[in-house]
Amino acid sequence: KSLLINNNKKKMNNNKGDTKNPQEEEKKKEKVWLDGWYDPLAGVCAAKSCMCYADIRGDGDYKLVIANSATNPLLQTASQITEHKIKIYSKTNVISEHVLEEEPVAICSFYVDYNSNRKPVLAVACGTNVYIYKNMQPFFKFTTPLENVNEEEKLVWEALVEGKMDVLNAAQQLHEMSENGTNLTKRSFEYLSLTANFANDQEGAKAELSKFIEERRAFPLEHSSAITCMTVLKKDKDEPDALGCLVVGTESGRVIILSPQVNNVLKSIVLPSPAVCMTATGNFDVDYRVIIACRNGNVYTVKNSELSGVVIELDSQPTDVLKIDKQIIIATMNNTIHCYSRGKKQYSIYTPSTIKHMEILDMQGFRNVKCLIVALENKDLLVYHQKTLINKVSTINRVCGLLFGIYGSEPNTLALTYANGGLEFKFVARKAKLEVSASTGPPPEQNIPLKLPTRTTLYLEHMEREKEYATEMHRIFQRELCKFRLTTAKAFVKILTDGQGNLSMSSGSQIRLNAQVQGLGPHFKIFLNLQNSGARPVYNIPVLFRYKQSIYSLDKSMLIVPVLLPNLNYKYVVNVVNRDPEEGPDTINIFVCGSSSSVPLITAIVNMPVGMAI
Repeated sequence: KSLLINNNKKKMNNNKGDTKNPQEEEKKKEKVWLDGWYDPLAGVCAAKSCMCYADIRGDGDYKLVIANSATNPLLQTASQITEHKIKIYSKTNVISEHVLEEEPVAICSFYVDYNSNRKPVLAVACGTNVYIYKNMQPFFKFTTPLENVNEEEKLVWEALVEGKMDVLNAAQQLHEMSENGTNLTKRSFEYLSLTANFANDQEGAKAELSKFIEERRAFPLEHSSAITCMTVLKKDKDEPDALGCLVVGTESGRVIILSPQVNNVLKSIVLPSPAVCMTATGNFDVDYRVIIACRNGNVYTVKNSELSGVVIELDSQPTDVLKIDKQIIIATMNNTIHCYSRGKKQYSIYTPSTIKHMEILDMQGFRNVKCLIVALENKDLLVYHQKTLINKVSTINRVCGLLFGIYGSEPNTLALTYANGGLEFKFVARKAKLEVSASTGPPPEQNIPLKLPTRTTLYLEHMEREKEYATEMHRIFQRELCKFRLTTAKAFVKILTDGQGNLSMSSGSQIRLNAQVQGLGPHFKIFLNLQNSGARPVYNIPVLFRYKQSIYSLDKSMLIVPVLLPNLNYKYVVNVVNRDPEEGPDTINIFVCGSSSSVPLITAIVNMPVGMAI
């Protein structure tokens, strides 16, 4: 018996442990992010454009590649990062580091061939060059094509080299050219920066500028355009391991599409303004789009190597642009996220703080969900499904960059870099509630039953009668409807024949009358417009005016129209004087009569306005 009692107690305790609180389950479903790993001493502070996931060894184990800048203005403590580096993370360790000669702008990973044992290459944009790393070794360098040098700028530098122009006057001319929108070379901007450093010391400025000119005297003046942004466009198919084409935006407002081997320019498109950020979708060989946010506050679309005429004009400068399916998501500096589809705004989301970065949460695995991740200046990390906020968490520090994708063997990983130099990984919970229940179908009020009256005996008798005599009732309805239409037509014809309408059809003619009054008082003018819409002319038509002589006086109380030819407009003017402006306004009746009948052909009533005494 004691054994049975103990077993029963164990079963009761197990049953109590198995009971789940529905509120706790709902909270678990609402939780989107799981904290993975955080390193406050990682010493990385990179923007989203300088972060990428790459299978650099070709074994399916994706690494996090970060192009770290030593002069990032977002970094709180500049001493943490002393040089430009590429850092490669695997799990929680740095497995490789590579020093960069220039400050990185963007980094991308893509495939260049279909050979066996395929491994992607890394492209790092720095200044005017794109450095290609294969097997994490420097492999190739691409330099942006040179632009044409402005003729006026060329003349200024020729005069400086020959000593025919004062160095300060040359700086003034270059400054004016820059203010007028001329795209100057890098040498001219460096020259202007030296004048700014010696603004209060002209002698020191002259010496420094002369030294600058002497050092570059033997080198020709070239216009190399720096890279502002970079992304990857698929070449022939939409697969993760498909060939990729680099898309590079330059400071001169040019977008360059390179071949997969990065040794040839496939397309070059000129934009009205330099690109700030861009995103590419589709395949280069089939159909593709490149969405580009530019420095002039507009968003342009390159469709199959041609600049589209659909331009999205924003009310503030864009900070980031994404494309989710057929929707273009744009973040602006006025704390607003706009959604556009085919050039038309769908909705806007207003955030409480400055938007730092955006990223697409593309759920991989058994769920196909796409959401929007937004990092704010106030350390909030928001997740939106379309325009509905589904999750909000606070981060450890201000976010400098974020990247969502595959890391290691985890397909849904979010990497965050912070302003304090820290690095954190977050994972999407398996049971995270990311979908929003769309309210489709009929309104819920439709399911509420109506309070119908009870069926009485009289109601049932009427229903049976309608079923039995349905044919006879329909015939009676049709007969009464025809009678009603006939009566209406007779009344309309009587109005026309009695002259009470604005159209007369007597005497085989159709006469139209239009009367308008103009004036402020006490003098008015009535403009008459007569037209014969018939086929035969009408002769000797009198036009009579009836009015109160105590209020109005007309210069003509009757007009005789000699003839009205078909399809011609006849205009007449009648002067009216209001004798007593203090008395209320009245009406003036106008009758167009016929020569063979005392009944007017047409009648018009003119409502006179209130007369103003002068």
